[in-house]
Amino acid sequence: MALDAAARTNTWAGARGGQSGRMGDSMQARDHADKGARASAVVFGDAARPLRFALTGGAAGTVQLVLLALLTRHGWPELVANGVAFLFAAQLNFALSVTFTWRDRLAAHGLWRRWLAFHGAIAGMAVVNMLVFAAARTAVPVLAASALGIGVAAIGNFVVGDRLVFRRHTTAWRAVRPPSGREDGSEEESVA
Repeated sequence: MALDAAARTNTWAGARGGQSGRMGDSMQARDHADKGARASAVVFGDAARPLRFALTGGAAGTVQLVLLALLTRHGWPELVANGVAFLFAAQLNFALSVTFTWRDRLAAHGLWRRWLAFHGAIAGMAVVNMLVFAAARTAVPVLAASALGIGVAAIGNFVVGDRLVFRRHTTAWRAVRPPSGREDGSEEESVA
C-alpha cells in the first residue's frame, strides 16, 4: 500500500509536466536574488561605511603615492610634487566618495556645491597632511612621509565627510502629504 501511494505521487508529479522543476528554478532564482540583496545591504550599509571609506582612501592614497614617485623621479621638488599628487588624488577621492562611500546620501544641493564643500572641508586636512609630510620627510623616506601624512589626515577626512559634506538631508526628500491628509489627494466622504 505504501508503494501504491509513492507510485501515485510520482505519476501525479509526472502528469503535471515538470512544474515542480520550474517552481524549483523560480525558487532558486529568488534565493539568489535575496542573497544578492543581502550582500548589497551589507556592502552598502552604514556599518560598512568605514570599510568603503578605507577602500576609497586607499585608492586615492595609492594614486597620490604613484604620482609622487613619478614626479620626484622626474626631478620635481618633493613638496611641490606631493602637493600636485595630493590634488589629483583629491579629485579621485571625491568621485569615489559620491559614487561609493556615501552613495546612499542624496545631496540637498547640486553636485557642484557638494564638490565645493568637499574641497573646502579637505583643505584643513590638506594642511595637516602637508605639515606631517614636511616634518616626517626629514626622518623617513619621501614615500613613507607622504603615507604618514595621508594616514594622519584620514581620520579627520572621515569625520568631516560623514558629519558635514555627506551628512543626511532628511528634510530635503520627504514626501509631502496633500492638504486633505490622504495620500492620494482625494477628499474623504462624510458619512451622515
